[in-house]
Amino acid sequence: MKIVIAGAGISGLATYHYLRKHLPNPPAPAPPHTIRIYETYRPRPSGASPSPDADPFEALSTSTALVGGGLGVSSNGMRVLRDLHPAIYQAVAKQGFPCERIIFMGQNGWKLGVKETNDKGGFEGPSGRAEVCVSSTRHGLWACLMAAMPEGVVQYKKIMEVGILGQGKKVMRLEDGTEEECDLLIGADGVKSTVRKVLFGEDKCGGEYRPVYTGVSWVGGFISGPLPSRVADHNAMVFHLGRHGFLGYTGASPAEANSLMWWSMWETDSPPTRGSANHKSIKADMQTRHGKWADPIVQAILSQAEVETIYPIWVLPDLPSWGRDGIVLTGDAAHALSPTTAQGACQALEDAQTMSLLLAGTLTKAYSARQEGATVSPPTLWAEEEREAVERTIKLFYDIRLPRVSAIAERGRALDGKKNVSILEEYAMYCFIWVMINFPSLVRFLMGDLDAKIVNWSARREVAEALATLDSV
Repeated sequence: MKIVIAGAGISGLATYHYLRKHLPNPPAPAPPHTIRIYETYRPRPSGASPSPDADPFEALSTSTALVGGGLGVSSNGMRVLRDLHPAIYQAVAKQGFPCERIIFMGQNGWKLGVKETNDKGGFEGPSGRAEVCVSSTRHGLWACLMAAMPEGVVQYKKIMEVGILGQGKKVMRLEDGTEEECDLLIGADGVKSTVRKVLFGEDKCGGEYRPVYTGVSWVGGFISGPLPSRVADHNAMVFHLGRHGFLGYTGASPAEANSLMWWSMWETDSPPTRGSANHKSIKADMQTRHGKWADPIVQAILSQAEVETIYPIWVLPDLPSWGRDGIVLTGDAAHALSPTTAQGACQALEDAQTMSLLLAGTLTKAYSARQEGATVSPPTLWAEEEREAVERTIKLFYDIRLPRVSAIAERGRALDGKKNVSILEEYAMYCFIWVMINFPSLVRFLMGDLDAKIVNWSARREVAEALATLDSV
């Protein structure tokens, strides 16, 4: 079976590694499976700035163009990386900054509370190994996955068109005019996915399934210098809430690297477009929003930050499916999430783990069932079984993952709510956060254990249950 992954971002690379780890090859004399990745854009190095006239929608829709930003890999994402490969897990942890706690602050300097990121063993329970959030540059996480890639797997060519042939085959026309067939096409090509258009058509992808602007935009970057004691001494992320948006900061690499990662999010009626902002106007807007905030670190960020571009936050509506006919979407191509969820990269990693386990399970069942009573068979024997296994995988993948990512997306929509608030709403927000953090038992009683729903999810458990249903049919 020939597998093609569209997109060499975090989602595409993780999917490759997980498939290579779990996918069973067909019995001899059939050839082993092959996997290739096609990526449109060559990545920029960490810290590189986009072109001043770049369209923010276009930039955020690619899988690797913006590898210089920052992200947090929450405990559930670190657990997936540990399951994937110890060396990749250790590389990600080593190059990032361990955020063991989040300190919530008001713009007036009030400390609202401290929230631990330790998952206490997650779904493995108290006997399991605890994980914490690791903050990192996006490039740092991507580079750890890329470093483990075999030479030549990633081809920097744009997929222009995809056609569906008979017998489950797909044919792709590449930008250099060449064509290539595959049996399974995995769309890991971001918010503005080409593969999604193949599934739903240009009209729907430009209409009801078009990425939706959340009403929130962000800027961010890095400043040099020793980490503030609040960050370095407590391995903390500091998150400020105010009347006109949020501002956070933390380390993005080991403390000795002297690099502070920061970001600011605020409400805008319409998404910024090409040429709508420049360095001076962005700095002026930041000064207006945060200039009177009490934290001296915020003021240091305002004075030192070099910002060139505002990025709108886009999310996807729920799609009626994530695939058919040997084509499947994953990561942001299937369910772009707001960064306020702190789960974008984590859910891409969970997708990779879930899909690979499902495909490995359905293929193993198919090969085993057909081998009973059979001896040596021609390679074509497995084509139909593999097609059926792929279709089962696509359906089960959607059934397992949709409830998970929809719940996280809903939480993100709540957090993305109104950012410009009155002074009364500001202090009501402070009170709400204070209660949420300092009275967790009350919150669990009223709202359920929201954190447990995030960290206690297990792809292996979900896949095992789903595959068991196939045995009972």
